[in-house]
Amino acid sequence: MILIVIFFTFVRNPLGVKSLNVFPHAEQVGHFILYFVTALVIILDYAKSRLPHHSKINQEIAIAAMSAVLALVMEIGLMFYTRGHDDFQSENVFAAALGAAMAFLFYHFWLLHPFRHYLYHSIQHHWRYQHRRKKKK
Repeated sequence: MILIVIFFTFVRNPLGVKSLNVFPHAEQVGHFILYFVTALVIILDYAKSRLPHHSKINQEIAIAAMSAVLALVMEIGLMFYTRGHDDFQSENVFAAALGAAMAFLFYHFWLLHPFRHYLYHSIQHHWRYQHRRKKKK
């Protein structure tokens, strides 16, 4: 997922679009969505690896913060790589950091229990099935 973010950040016009009429601040909305999805996928992957135990909230916050730091580093890289040295777009960094923070809040307040309930019961079922098969042999 991080490689996809890096690719779409540094490659100029990866889809070959000549011009696209979009609404104002579409770039910031794109940053918000991209970093929301990136942080959410990484947090969900971390939470899945911690099952059947709860994931630690400080680790989830650290993942969201690292996504925001990634946005800052990418924007600094863009400033030196593709644009002029004076063209730092703090709005993009803010939108990306807000997307990462919202991913943490979305997971922690709305997705935590359904996610754990679904995966925990599927893991328990799998463990019981494997345990029964071993007893029969």
